Amino acid sequence: MVDTLLELQLPIMLFFQSLRSSVGNALAIAVTYFGDAPIAILLLLITYWCIDKRKGFALGATLLPANFMMNILKVIFRVPRPWVKFPDEIDCIYKSTATGYSFPSGHSTTAGALWGSVSTLTKKKWLKIVTVILIVLVPLSRVYLACHWPMDVIVGVGLGLALSLIFAKKMYALYDNEKLLGKVSVMVATITGGVGLVSAILLEGGALEELLWKDLMETSIMCSGLFLGAWLEKTRIGFEIPHTIKGKIIGFILGAVVGIGVWIGIRAIPLFPMIMKCVAYFFLVFWSTFLYPLIAVKLGIFGKESE
Repeated sequence: MVDTLLELQLPIMLFFQSLRSSVGNALAIAVTYFGDAPIAILLLLITYWCIDKRKGFALGATLLPANFMMNILKVIFRVPRPWVKFPDEIDCIYKSTATGYSFPSGHSTTAGALWGSVSTLTKKKWLKIVTVILIVLVPLSRVYLACHWPMDVIVGVGLGLALSLIFAKKMYALYDNEKLLGKVSVMVATITGGVGLVSAILLEGGALEELLWKDLMETSIMCSGLFLGAWLEKTRIGFEIPHTIKGKIIGFILGAVVGIGVWIGIRAIPLFPMIMKCVAYFFLVFWSTFLYPLIAVKLGIFGKESE
């Protein structure tokens, strides 16, 4: 069944491959970054620390569950990448962004969930137009680069968009409902944290296939850190975003530099690499949502909403 579906899509892959040019390749690589993790993390940090932490939480609380579900589907279906299935016919341009199995597309899921949520939460027409363009172009770039099959990007962007429409506004409202936020956060953090930690331990012991489970482990533990950290920040800190551009820039740079520096340091620890990755990804999100706001309030970088 799967082999038949892949063979039916081969002509589409070859068609996109025939359209390639040096300019087209460069544009596709630039576009595909807007469905990549670094851009998503950057947008989440800027929103949470510098614009509106409620929107920042809503974006993350839609994006990470969407990617959690996407990685569950990868574990279930285990569809090979296009160039793996047809090595003599398909040439993938950007393999470094195509780890793990193929279905559904992680970049397309991210584009649908992240940019779909931005569109849902903003009233600015120009920004809505930009998000629609990205939601269309990121999936197309994945097929053009031969990182994914057409069915991968269709299901991925559909999954992301569906969750953005269902959850973005609900997560935004949830942030202000302290009691319900606590219940949801504990439940989600426990489930996803458990999946992430158990996966890391089993990966460390060689009981799970790294190609199949590593991305799920990382997404799960980040989802746990997001909900736990945001809930603790809401109930224990209540930081206020700086009002000046200078304050926003200083706050962002300090938080990002220290957070990413410690994240890199934890990942570099030579003992138990998979468990250290699990710890590093949990730290990165927990630092962003709780630890850094706590320190920033103490140092006067951020104010407090009650003040």
